[in-house]
Amino acid sequence: MKSLAAVNIRQFERAVESLEQYRAVVDMGWAVFLRMGRPTVSPSRNPGDVCLVVGSDQGMCGQFNESLWPFLQEQAAGQATQGRKWTYWSLGEKVHGMLEDAGVPQEVHFPSPGSLNAVAERVQEAIWKVEEWRSAKKLENLYLCHHVIGDQGGYTPVFQRVLPLDAAWAKEHGSMPWPNRCLPMLGSSRETMFSHLFRQYLFISFYRAFAQSLAGENAARLMAMQAAEKNILELQDDLQALFREQRQAGITSELLDIISGFEALNEEEVYEISDIDKPEPEMSHARQGNDL
Repeated sequence: MKSLAAVNIRQFERAVESLEQYRAVVDMGWAVFLRMGRPTVSPSRNPGDVCLVVGSDQGMCGQFNESLWPFLQEQAAGQATQGRKWTYWSLGEKVHGMLEDAGVPQEVHFPSPGSLNAVAERVQEAIWKVEEWRSAKKLENLYLCHHVIGDQGGYTPVFQRVLPLDAAWAKEHGSMPWPNRCLPMLGSSRETMFSHLFRQYLFISFYRAFAQSLAGENAARLMAMQAAEKNILELQDDLQALFREQRQAGITSELLDIISGFEALNEEEVYEISDIDKPEPEMSHARQGNDL
């Protein structure tokens, strides 16, 4: 199990590394697109913020899901603005139940991907749901809350904003330097180009969050198994120490019994020898006369 968790961690880390290379290509597309102006996005009619909470349905992960909610409450309180309310999306049955127990509003739920092959399917479902809500003017701010692998091992929660693509984001990507002098031109309309780039941006954001969460889940499982192995070794040492103590006590008890028996036998032999060595008492003169 430990070897499998370690292999899975490396698999998801490599997927994130490959995704970062793809993200660099998409960012170059944003740089070309934003040089020609930022698209106008109509504001949402729903004054609320949406947060997708990414959890796990696998076992032996410790407090992997439970540790998300206190962290999310703290981050949501820091992002709260007057007149806005939070709506939560969930990924994973355990997170879904946790949000239900907390009594917070939930609108969308996705099954948890069990492997890297299922991540792409979940990402497409999330993209379709975002586009559906944006078309209905129900979504403006979108956040992701999930776990990543910690610097010192284990996992740590993160909270990041995905939408909207605000002016600061547009300025950062629009000012990216181009690697050569030949700046490419758009071959399609700005609306079509924005739609494709936007879908790729969502794909990268969701895929990275889901893959990092799976890596953190396996790190949590590895940490839990290491802790269990440590407890087993400590318990084994305690049992071996108790066994040696009881065995030594049994040997000592047997030796004491043997020594006690030996001492008792010696005392009997000394008593018998002392009886044999005693002189017989002299017969009285009257008895001697009778004998004569």
